[in-house]
Amino acid sequence: MRGISVIIPTYNEADSIYRTILETAAEMKKLIREYEIIVVNDGSTDDTAHEVGRAALDLETVRVVSLKENRGKGNAMKRGFEVSGMEYVCFIDADLELHPSQIGTLYTTMRNTGSDIVTGSKRHPQSELDYPAVRKIYSTVYYWIIYLMFKLPVRDTQTGIKLFRREVLETVFPRMTCKGYTLDLELLVTANYMGYRIAETPIKLDFKRKYKRITWLDIRRIVVDTIGIFYRLYVYGYYGSPLKAASSEEPKVSIIIPTRAIDPMVEECLERCSELNYSNYDIKLITDSAAVRKLPQPGSKIIESGPVGPAIKRNMGAADSDADLLAFIDSDAWPEYDWLKNSIAYFDDKEVTAVGGPGVTPEGDSRRQQASGLIYSASIVSGPTTYRYVYRAYREVDDYPTSNLIVRRADFDAVKGFDPEFWPGEDTVFCWKLTQELGKKILYVPNVTVFHHRRKVYREHLRQVHSYALHRGYFAKVFPETSRKPVYFVPSLLLIALIAGLILSFFSNGFMLFYATIASIYLVAVLGSSIKSLNPLINMMMFPGIIATHIVYGYGVIRGLVSKRMKEQ
Repeated sequence: MRGISVIIPTYNEADSIYRTILETAAEMKKLIREYEIIVVNDGSTDDTAHEVGRAALDLETVRVVSLKENRGKGNAMKRGFEVSGMEYVCFIDADLELHPSQIGTLYTTMRNTGSDIVTGSKRHPQSELDYPAVRKIYSTVYYWIIYLMFKLPVRDTQTGIKLFRREVLETVFPRMTCKGYTLDLELLVTANYMGYRIAETPIKLDFKRKYKRITWLDIRRIVVDTIGIFYRLYVYGYYGSPLKAASSEEPKVSIIIPTRAIDPMVEECLERCSELNYSNYDIKLITDSAAVRKLPQPGSKIIESGPVGPAIKRNMGAADSDADLLAFIDSDAWPEYDWLKNSIAYFDDKEVTAVGGPGVTPEGDSRRQQASGLIYSASIVSGPTTYRYVYRAYREVDDYPTSNLIVRRADFDAVKGFDPEFWPGEDTVFCWKLTQELGKKILYVPNVTVFHHRRKVYREHLRQVHSYALHRGYFAKVFPETSRKPVYFVPSLLLIALIAGLILSFFSNGFMLFYATIASIYLVAVLGSSIKSLNPLINMMMFPGIIATHIVYGYGVIRGLVSKRMKEQ
């Protein structure tokens, strides 16, 4: 449909949002016949919801998206776009620092230049700015950083008014990972990488805030996100992933959650499942003992299993389901709102048996949990499987954890579900059957995302590492096609080298020097891998954590290799 969708993300703007909406409507009425105004209330805690509702009652062109929690401007932009329907999409800030009359300038520039994106720029020589000096300094410094890192053909990425052709956002938004202020940068970097044309226009900015909205915590997140965009673009090739657009079809899905009891993390998982932008699903929550709780979707059920392992619980959930797809998630994880929607299109290929995606550490996790997540995501620890913990490029895989795995029901039945003999490791056996016995494909799709709480370093983390390694060593004997890979044995070789080198050093001064040199190189590599956070305490926890993870994993693999049989843990 031709016309313009104006999307206004808002958070605690009760004093101005009603006027913003009315003035936007007045300007759009003069500019174009077809338009809509979509206001995304991003979990405001003041009277914003009331003011937005009042405007929606007064104007039939206004639509409202209400989010329960404040999850960042970038997330609000994505949610607004999802419900929009016009050929052009404009994002504008809610505070009237940029008056909506300027949308016309962007629209005219786009039509005259044939650009795909037009962004307002504070650094344009014709811009008129009533702007504090400190903000000008921040803007200038960030501009030069962005220019040196990305060579973008724009001088300002953060001004809060931008106009896009719809097809650009349909292509680019599925690749977005940032939820906050840096989504603007990520959008432009990705669009530029994909060959879309970007133009700038001057703006008139009337600074209204007495106190700045951006905090030092926001600045820290901007720095981390900007570095992340750089690595995803140049190192990991993430933005070039051949991702499919979210499917409009909705085959039935059962979300299967095994748990011992209903605890706060299970409640969080259920709450986030209720927010999915997908309607045709139910939930099978399998617990040790009976529980009374109303689940959010029709057809959902709490199933009492008794004290059995997760493999049996998952099989019980599947047996109770009549769904086309089975979506497995751990009870200490929760899905992104578009988790199911983004996965469905890949099942159009009959050779695809399962789709998984990253299990990202939530920002709200404790420092000890953050350290655990960063250890797992370090290349020196997880090698080529780091994509399980962070956003990486789309790929085909042969082994994927059931903390985030969506499986074709017919294939699940064909391999008779999970082998109850193993835990952890039942997912490795299951994936082996899917890929080796059925000869089908498992896909890693980076925007099929869940957020997975980590075990705290060090005891809980290392206990989990040992359990993983024990089964990997055993599976290297019985399932060599997926588990007998050199990368899984590197920690064991490291452990053997550390012990053997230490012993031999007592018999030769020359070998002692050689051993000390190699050990120093290793420690420097670990130190470099430990600097992954702007929080020095987390980095300090990572250094011994990486070393301990190598040692414990190496020991666990050796134990698994010499084990005659692996029993359920």
